[in-house]
Amino acid sequence: MNRRGFLKTATLAAAAAPLARARFAAAQARTATKVHDFQTLADVAKAEQEGEVVYYGHDSEPGIGVLLDAFKKDFPKIKTSYVRLQTGALYAKITAERSAGRFGVDVLQLSDISPAMDFQKKGGWDQHMSPEYAAYKPEHQSNPVGYYGWGGISFSGIAYNRSKVKAEQAPKTWKDILNPAFKDGISAKLATSGMQHAQWYMLRKLYGNDFWQEFAKQRPKGFDARAQLFDRLSKGDDRVCALAEYAGYTLFAEKGADIEFVAPADGLPAISLYIGVVNKAPHPEAARLFVDWALSRRGQQVYQNQKILLYGSLRADAGPMPTGKRLSDFKLLFPSDWNDFAASHAAFVKEWNSIMGL
Repeated sequence: MNRRGFLKTATLAAAAAPLARARFAAAQARTATKVHDFQTLADVAKAEQEGEVVYYGHDSEPGIGVLLDAFKKDFPKIKTSYVRLQTGALYAKITAERSAGRFGVDVLQLSDISPAMDFQKKGGWDQHMSPEYAAYKPEHQSNPVGYYGWGGISFSGIAYNRSKVKAEQAPKTWKDILNPAFKDGISAKLATSGMQHAQWYMLRKLYGNDFWQEFAKQRPKGFDARAQLFDRLSKGDDRVCALAEYAGYTLFAEKGADIEFVAPADGLPAISLYIGVVNKAPHPEAARLFVDWALSRRGQQVYQNQKILLYGSLRADAGPMPTGKRLSDFKLLFPSDWNDFAASHAAFVKEWNSIMGL
């Protein structure tokens, strides 16, 4: 860029900053209103006039359906539509659409903080100061606050098929997934998964950079969704699942699957879902209403109590999950440096695709 171009860009940026601050200040000048049993900054009447909310999310289609149906039950005048992809693919889709000048999304939910932070840098989130953030600790919100919130926690251990794995060979620690007895019979997720990134990162921290190269010798199979992992495990197509999400395990165990969940003493890699209003949303009031609802105790009861979702809530007033367990009953592993975690994403994708033979 030449000097003239630089000065022009600097001038535009300088002019845009006060405008952005003014818009944010105007938004926060709104008065929160109570609807049902939660607080919202959205204009509910306008949201109902908009009549729609477009949601992009990473959960299974049945899981998203449960969530959106609960919202529609509370706000029947607002129809919902959605796109479902794993977080990596979902983020690639929304960034490609926005680069092409298409702004058709109202609410975005991701399962990996790396794209959530990147989207913030790109100006993709709308800064919406939900009144429901008052129930969350500062570390469970974006920095600065208002771009996205931590809408619930999912975590993973190990699972195995009891009929395919002898009791003496059953995994008890993370290092046990390296047992040669499980070669050609172990599964995990693909690199598009935020949970898989979290596990890769945390176990590298615990066991060193060579841990996953040893795992590669097991010739693991990779899949897109946890339902695939547990379906294969319950049928005996795989003997061990190296990324067994607790929510997926409980669903299949309840149906009678002969599987066992292991919580290694070193801890369980965990992720949050990150939810926020998208900048330039076509239905901005409906988007604000949806996010306020999702972060409220009312919405969190859907996220946490619907077994197909089973996200542990970080709200101060959250009760136990349907299993009777609370997040505090588990030793959860989170990165201590979120910037380092986000910066590791490219290295993760490269190594994980190699491990999966892609």
